[in-house]
Amino acid sequence: MTQLPALTFKTQLQHLRLGIDSAMGPSWVRVSGQLEYDGPKLEAVLVTENRQGDTLSFNLPVTLKGKLYELVRLPCLVTKAWLEIKSIGSVTGVDSVRIEPINPVTSRYLMWRRLYNTYTRVSKTQRRLLGLTPGGMLFKPYPSYALIGKSRYYTASPSYPEWVAQTEQFTSAEYLRLKRAVKRLGLKSMMLEVVIDARGLESADSVLDSLTSLYAQLELPFRPWVLITADTMPWWAEKLQDQAKLISDDSIAAHAGWPGSDQQQWIFMIQAGTKLAPWALAWIAMEARHASTALIYPDHDYLVDNKRVNPQFKPDWSEELARTSGYVGSAFAVRADLFNQVIQTTGFDCAYQLVLDVTTLAGPEAISHIPAVLCHYGVQCSTTSSQQSLEQHLRRHEIAAKVEPQGAHLRVRYQQPENLPKVSIVVPTRDALHYLKTCVESLLQKTTWPDYELLIVDNQSSEPAALAYLEQLETDGRVKVLHYAHPFNFSAINNFAVEQATGDVICLLNNDTEVISPGWLEEMVSRLLQPGVGVVGARLYFSDGRVQHAGDVLGPGGCATHLHGILEADDPGYMHRAMLAQDLSAVTAACFVTHKQLYQELDGLDETNLTVAFNDVDYCLRVREAGQRVIYTPYAELYHHESVSRGKDDSPEKQARAKREAEYMRNRWGHIIERDPFYNPNLNYSQPDFKPGKIPRVGWPW
Repeated sequence: MTQLPALTFKTQLQHLRLGIDSAMGPSWVRVSGQLEYDGPKLEAVLVTENRQGDTLSFNLPVTLKGKLYELVRLPCLVTKAWLEIKSIGSVTGVDSVRIEPINPVTSRYLMWRRLYNTYTRVSKTQRRLLGLTPGGMLFKPYPSYALIGKSRYYTASPSYPEWVAQTEQFTSAEYLRLKRAVKRLGLKSMMLEVVIDARGLESADSVLDSLTSLYAQLELPFRPWVLITADTMPWWAEKLQDQAKLISDDSIAAHAGWPGSDQQQWIFMIQAGTKLAPWALAWIAMEARHASTALIYPDHDYLVDNKRVNPQFKPDWSEELARTSGYVGSAFAVRADLFNQVIQTTGFDCAYQLVLDVTTLAGPEAISHIPAVLCHYGVQCSTTSSQQSLEQHLRRHEIAAKVEPQGAHLRVRYQQPENLPKVSIVVPTRDALHYLKTCVESLLQKTTWPDYELLIVDNQSSEPAALAYLEQLETDGRVKVLHYAHPFNFSAINNFAVEQATGDVICLLNNDTEVISPGWLEEMVSRLLQPGVGVVGARLYFSDGRVQHAGDVLGPGGCATHLHGILEADDPGYMHRAMLAQDLSAVTAACFVTHKQLYQELDGLDETNLTVAFNDVDYCLRVREAGQRVIYTPYAELYHHESVSRGKDDSPEKQARAKREAEYMRNRWGHIIERDPFYNPNLNYSQPDFKPGKIPRVGWPW
């Protein structure tokens, strides 16, 4: 299996002697040039050296097209400066790079020009996040200038401590805005009951840690409870000294809520040892104002040796991911009426069980995710799933399925109906006999689904060997060859085939795929037949075994691309998401299944605006717009030699077409590109690599 190499130093450029005198104070340089590079990783680093031989490094942003143009404010006593390039693969054009000293007046002008251009095209909220205030731009332009540059494609992502310092600047001005919002919105009337789950603890230390962070909360009132086991009064209970009231797990329902209050009431659950950000309850209260909201969950990280590590930047609500991983965690707020209803009918086993039951009652539209790290879990805090709890949950809600352990997580195998639907597998092709033959033979030999038809759509093949093979296939009763005698239009080709399909389920499949797992259709169709599911996509590998597709994402990279990027086969991905079934915005039509009726109701793939690219993403988004879910499953596995049939967009005509299609997507789906619900806005938006974001994208809610 091919290993993706780590970043290595490839080139060291000229040393430019600046001759800076310490009496001159800090000086400015402009680094500019045009690098030629086509790869996943590129870092440009300006390194300076002073008279004592000490060095400082400055990461420089580079655009996707390789343009380097950045101002850097150097410290005193710099005598040398040079550029170092880190990359995977070769970089050309390094000879074009120049490091030039510039005067303060020129530097101010160049910074103001970038700030002005950004200020005029971004929203009011983005201006605030980037620090684009008139006074700041005029008198202290460099911080905002440098921050804007970080949004470029090739820029090193910050470490988590750097991300925290960059995004959690709770200034006195922010505190004043919070106080005003609390007063204006009447949030102090919303008393939160905080339940600290302390069952099974042998000491009060972790409870006291949680209580300390509670009493440091800003502005909002609350009432703390400590949950213990009914028949065990812990010896350490007296240490709480009236800081909180004890409540047993067999009487929690009787204590929940504020009887007689006419205000909406909320229960905030945390596990003992969890510490809260000072603004956590205020943020929860801001979100709880919405009458339709029933459950609220924030992002979290972990405290190890009192240091914040391992941030869990979560997606918005995904029922499938919640079932298999418990990603919501053990800190969340629940509306009191639903909390009581679940506790009284099913009891309270664990946070994982409570989340599943509440969200099923409330429905997906009532679940709110706060993309902010409001909770810091202790190392003992749990976010895991429970096989027994999930089995009981599925039985209670009459979902026929089998639950199996899958490493540290779970796999759900949904039961097939007695009457299996017929599946029509659509494979467009033009020549490319080697790929087509591999695809068809793997499909016919390995597919165990009992009722399917294979529709091969020949788009003007001309090679004699390919034509002979298509003629041969027509002798197989499972195969039908359709002829599409028009210019290549991927959307139109598939729509043409679906019109002639006789199955209730449509599977769109590229001719450069190869079936790996025999039960691939059983896995995909069983998920498609669950209530509310409109599309199911598969896990695809390159021929060398690396993961090519584990779902799609909109936004990172500019439009739509594969989630995670390229992964090794055994790489679980961020939060194990590459190996877990989950809801997503889109999956690739290189292999997905959907309902024929739904496909036709939505007019299939867009053959007018998206003839080649993004048509599958657009279809998935229209499916979600129609109220249906899009699911990625890692348990249907195929190889995919990506886009070998149609080639690359390397001609002016193809490049113009690709540009038009990307522009259509941005116009039609700009709101999703700006904020894909299944890719946390705190993550990197240059690439979908799940690294911390380079610039702030989430502002304070007040």
